[in-house]
Amino acid sequence: MSTPIKINEPLNQAPLIEMEKFFDVDKVSSVQSSFDGKWLAFRKEYLGVNNIYLLKAGAPIEQAVAVTTFADPVLSFIWSNNDNRLFFSQDKGGNEQYQIFQLSLFNQANELQPQVVKLTHNPNVKYRLKGQASANPELLNIKANHDEPSRSDFYNLNLKTGELQLVHKNTQAFTDAIFNENGQLVLGVSAPLDNTESLFAYIDGQWELMQQSEPNSTIDILNYNSKKQLAYISSNAQGRDKTALLALSLRDKTITEVHADPEDEANIYNVKFNQQGEPIAVSYYGGRLRTYPLSAEFAKPWQQIQLIFGEEVEVHIKETNQQSGLWHLTVASDVESTRHYQFNPQTGEAKLLLKIAPKISADRLSKRHVVHYQARDGVMIQAYLTLPKQQQSNLPTIILPHGGPWARDYWTLDSGYFNSVAQFLANRGYAVLQPNFRASTGFGKQFIKLANKNWGTGSMQHDLTDGVEYLIRQGIADPKRLGIMGGSYGGYAALAGATFTPDLYKAVISYVGPSSLISLMESFPPYWRPYMGDWIDGVGDIEIPEQRSDIEARSPINYVDRIKAPVLLVQGANDPRVPQQESDNMAKKMHSQSLPVEYILAKDEGHGFVKRDNKLAYIVAMERFFAKHLGGRQSTNVDEKIVAHLKSLQVDINNL
Repeated sequence: MSTPIKINEPLNQAPLIEMEKFFDVDKVSSVQSSFDGKWLAFRKEYLGVNNIYLLKAGAPIEQAVAVTTFADPVLSFIWSNNDNRLFFSQDKGGNEQYQIFQLSLFNQANELQPQVVKLTHNPNVKYRLKGQASANPELLNIKANHDEPSRSDFYNLNLKTGELQLVHKNTQAFTDAIFNENGQLVLGVSAPLDNTESLFAYIDGQWELMQQSEPNSTIDILNYNSKKQLAYISSNAQGRDKTALLALSLRDKTITEVHADPEDEANIYNVKFNQQGEPIAVSYYGGRLRTYPLSAEFAKPWQQIQLIFGEEVEVHIKETNQQSGLWHLTVASDVESTRHYQFNPQTGEAKLLLKIAPKISADRLSKRHVVHYQARDGVMIQAYLTLPKQQQSNLPTIILPHGGPWARDYWTLDSGYFNSVAQFLANRGYAVLQPNFRASTGFGKQFIKLANKNWGTGSMQHDLTDGVEYLIRQGIADPKRLGIMGGSYGGYAALAGATFTPDLYKAVISYVGPSSLISLMESFPPYWRPYMGDWIDGVGDIEIPEQRSDIEARSPINYVDRIKAPVLLVQGANDPRVPQQESDNMAKKMHSQSLPVEYILAKDEGHGFVKRDNKLAYIVAMERFFAKHLGGRQSTNVDEKIVAHLKSLQVDINNL
């Protein structure tokens, strides 16, 4: 059964909201408390890219200070677990060769004096920060292809000496592993080419197999309690479809189920652990977040939290500070950005920790409806539908598939960049559907398995087409004004829509999307092949002639002559995942056949735009493109600097 949508009769259109307000320069992310709870650090734009800001806990946001001022964005960071240092990751121009840095905040006189020290020094190596050893805070846990480009090993980085110490030579091909408090590797998961996964534990000086999954099953290590020698994992092995929370005893090698979704709707979304390493709450995410207490220490405070904030928001327990005893909560909805609170579980009081006045009031934004519709083969698809405020029938409509494809969309405004894009488009008069199509994570392994070999021409694309038909039946979508846009896999799905359903869409935008599945698969280096079980299951094996032919048949670049809709291509020149040639080739082939194509190329971006001037230029191009071809509204007053920058990104396809 499909979810019915209540449709309001057309009224006067809502006023246009300025584009920049949807992509707020003051928006913050990755808010984290220092070890003593006295300071907050977060990412916020400084001269157009995300940098780290510092704010005294409880102080007004206007007192926040930029403690880094880089031209390339800070991608992620953590606080030190014993002092006021931060450790962060950064690449160059989106090349994803991540380097690790230390940021000291205060001098000996306890005055703010930020100082950055680079901790890794090979620009051709990808260093990934796994954490900090709790028993020896001078050790950072690192995964990197430092010694061998084709193999990622595990290291400890000594902050006093700068030495990178090998902990484990990764001959088992662990895709994930966990360190103990002393910086030693204790658990690892390997995922060989047959798409099974194996959990190993380091016991008495050797690695022992603890659990072997069947194909398409997953094993994720969540936490490890050294004192009890107890590991907590999320897994859908042993005949399960959805992941469950499992406890693995390294003492007797037994595995016990702790919790599974009572509604059998979704995989585990998150597990919250106390300071002793024991789980106190588990969450699942279908269309909305659901959280279940696992202990009395969590149950009572959680009941108090629900009474304070109600059901129209989603509350996440971000941190529980052992030193202060306070919890850091985030509270968000589909029309309100994330607010941060400090909650005292002893008193039941919640104090606003950080809130930024929104550029757009919640009542001016559109509700995100959680909907379900039935695909042509009977499978139910969950999706999010965003409609204009005052006109909700016979609308120009955008299908907005997410990237991955092994990812998913969520309900809250801040849970994905394209959620703000959906709000922007709704204000311009479009209905926007974001389907969690087959291959989307979180809905069980069978839902992913149904997508295998179904890119482009099979069920994954049908799920999008069936979403269109659902909106037409509901009276929401105007069948003559349909568009599709997506990023990464979503960009591929947009090109698939243009080539394999050419009569459906009237405007198509591919944002860093591959045009050839063959060249995409060939772009992976040969030494990655042992780790590509999900890709080979999902797309096919280019080394098997029959499968290679099928992959060719699902590559939009081979069917350009079918295209009827105008296409806008958007690409980063430094993209290591979807190389520039994917968009270049599509642009050249369409242009050679006199088909309408536009092309935007940012030379200082990778897989998706992260710099503000590029992001805003893309939004202007998108707005104009859809307005021209689908009839939506567009801004009448755009900053001339943004327009000029957009012109600098536009490619003369004659010169490709």
